[in-house]
Amino acid sequence: MPLARRPLPAFAALVLASFAGLSAALAPVGPAKDYEAVSLLGAKLVSPAPDPAAVERYKVAGADFERDPSEENTVWLGRRAAYVGRYREAIAVFSRGLERFPSSYRLLRHRGHRYITLREFARAAADFERAAALVRSRPLEIEADGVPNAAGIPTSNTQFNVFYHLGLARFLTGDWAGAEAAYRECLAWSRNDDSVAATTDWLTLTLRRAGKANEAAQALASIKPRMKILENGAYFNRLRMYKGELSPEGLLGPKPGESEAELKAAFGIYAYGLAQRDLWAGNKAAARARLEEIVRSTAWAAFAHIAAEVDLARLRLESPDLSSPEATLGTWTVFWNLYDLDATEALFAEGEGPSYFSSEKTGLIAGREALAAHHRGFGFVPGGAAKDSRLWLENVRFREFGAVALATADWLFDRDAASDALPQRGPVTVVLVRDGEGGRWRIAHAHFANDPPAK
Repeated sequence: MPLARRPLPAFAALVLASFAGLSAALAPVGPAKDYEAVSLLGAKLVSPAPDPAAVERYKVAGADFERDPSEENTVWLGRRAAYVGRYREAIAVFSRGLERFPSSYRLLRHRGHRYITLREFARAAADFERAAALVRSRPLEIEADGVPNAAGIPTSNTQFNVFYHLGLARFLTGDWAGAEAAYRECLAWSRNDDSVAATTDWLTLTLRRAGKANEAAQALASIKPRMKILENGAYFNRLRMYKGELSPEGLLGPKPGESEAELKAAFGIYAYGLAQRDLWAGNKAAARARLEEIVRSTAWAAFAHIAAEVDLARLRLESPDLSSPEATLGTWTVFWNLYDLDATEALFAEGEGPSYFSSEKTGLIAGREALAAHHRGFGFVPGGAAKDSRLWLENVRFREFGAVALATADWLFDRDAASDALPQRGPVTVVLVRDGEGGRWRIAHAHFANDPPAK
């Protein structure tokens, strides 16, 4: 069923139920996804149990929407759904709202945010670009916080959030020029120190990744020691580290006025800043170790986690680990999720040796050139492309026979993480060969099939 036509529930009755009952009532008829999204590394992402207070606010938003399905109440219903970890539902709420309010830059702004959460970066950028065209001519519009800061003072506005998240969506796809343009426009809407710090931080990262170290230094000049920061202390401290006012070691340690809980919550932001610093210095091994720690230990919906996941995926293709059959299949999963045609040479056996039976095409595909052409047909391009689909493996088993290994698994392919449609799936057998004692393991043959249709 297309996402935009997914019906919204009748919340008047649902708000009287417990959250467990609410979840059951909102679940689609028949089999349902047991995850919210799939990472670029091939891991299913499941939302943790929600905070009871957030659940109550979600129920109230549902009752408000049922009473008055206005643009404002639609925005809050979607936001509250996301705050309890129901990101696909939030996107459905925003999408139905856009049917009623097609020029709503607010709905586009919030839907784009949740597309980022689900790793659908191209769709996110498209929403923010539409929102930007609509909001530029509007007067400054303060945006209420879903989780207010300690002072209870909103620090952002709608225009700021549109350009800030547009910059992030472009950053995550490696569009450094586009991200820079968005963040520079965002600075024009940054009307307090919190907003200036957050925007300057990502602008600095963008400029450094684009090789513009001098311009990054110029951007940092706007950051002063006595800025009044209410909620973006982690970004402010990261900027101070870039300026040399705080040591890399001090960034991860306790700071004046920062509680242990705040330090723990900011860990991903700090560690990502240190990983970027390692990348600027060309120390990819250190960067990779930090990125792996972020992905392993932080909440998957956080921007630092998402950015770390993207960078780690790119590093895994740039310097592929083919040291074992398991490592090679892990790299192959990332290859599919980044759609990077350049990795075919590293992953598959040399010459005319590799072969492939596709679940989508009749006949044997033999040789590297034929394999490359086959993947181009799926949208693979040199350098990779941002796609909404995700591939991963489950129930993987390995058997080694000297320099040959046999892997069997279930492959799954989700064409759209934001939809309720179940992933395509089937069995796969992969034969890997080692190119010398202790050498790299490469794919010599893969055979995919589809599971029979459910009766």
